[in-house]
Amino acid sequence: MNWEPKRPVAEEEIAAYERDGVVLLSGILDLELVERLAAEIDAMNDNPVGQTIDFTGLGMAMAGIKKTGNWSSSDRNWSEVQELGDRVLLDSKVAVRGENRGHYMSATDTWKHNAFISELTLNSPVPKIAAALMRSSKIYIYGDQILVKPPFTMERTAWHQDLGYDHIQGRQVCGVRIPTTVETPEMGQVEYWRGSHASGKVYKVNYFISDSTDDDIGEPVPKILGHESDYEIIVYAPKPGDVIVHHLGTLHGAGGNASPTATRRAITIRYGGDDATYKFRRFAPPQDTVSPLLHDGDRLDGDPERFPRAEI
Repeated sequence: MNWEPKRPVAEEEIAAYERDGVVLLSGILDLELVERLAAEIDAMNDNPVGQTIDFTGLGMAMAGIKKTGNWSSSDRNWSEVQELGDRVLLDSKVAVRGENRGHYMSATDTWKHNAFISELTLNSPVPKIAAALMRSSKIYIYGDQILVKPPFTMERTAWHQDLGYDHIQGRQVCGVRIPTTVETPEMGQVEYWRGSHASGKVYKVNYFISDSTDDDIGEPVPKILGHESDYEIIVYAPKPGDVIVHHLGTLHGAGGNASPTATRRAITIRYGGDDATYKFRRFAPPQDTVSPLLHDGDRLDGDPERFPRAEI
């Protein structure tokens, strides 16, 4: 397995990332590495690690019926917030209902529990790619998120921005998304609002499969769904070996998976660079990223166990 990038990041790709807040890097990872990642994700889907949320189960559950995870604090339950059952964003192109519907799964902090993903985040081509795109001399792991949409997953991913979900701030903050399959329009490709990172706004945290929010701090997320022609939207069709890197301030969303056979699975690894600092956000989800050692504005290297420095 090749643990180096298959090619360097080009200067025009860095310029595109800086301008657009997102860029596709084609053929930069070894295929054996991606195949191993796919196998690890499938294994974790059967035997969950980290914090796992079944978004489909959440969406199907009305208030108080079934608890599927926590949000910002122990008294704020996903299944009890604003009765999301009738507010979930379902993709009209996914017609199958009932027992055959796919379950939209999320797992975070898997790098702390899975040896391969730990190596992937800390000692692989991935942090090198992040460092090159952000023009950073140091790279710190913030966290990871695995998202899996099996065939006939109806739930959309609401338009959102990662920054409000993360206790981090700065210009050099990014997410490196590694798809494990060829992603087609039928599978609900991720869409990005080009240049939306440049405003510097931090948007309200929503419930990921719903526009509902109890965030009273952030900016309202624009009504992009159904009004895509009013925005400059970028959509990629990545394949194994490609990565998509977005600034944590870039707004993005995705459809459901109408494919009868193909699962859309990917990991996004989030990094901070030279200028990244800690920022506690009251409405961020309860990942293990609330530091008892850091205050707002402190460098991430002040808590090296929680935010270790990656090898570049």
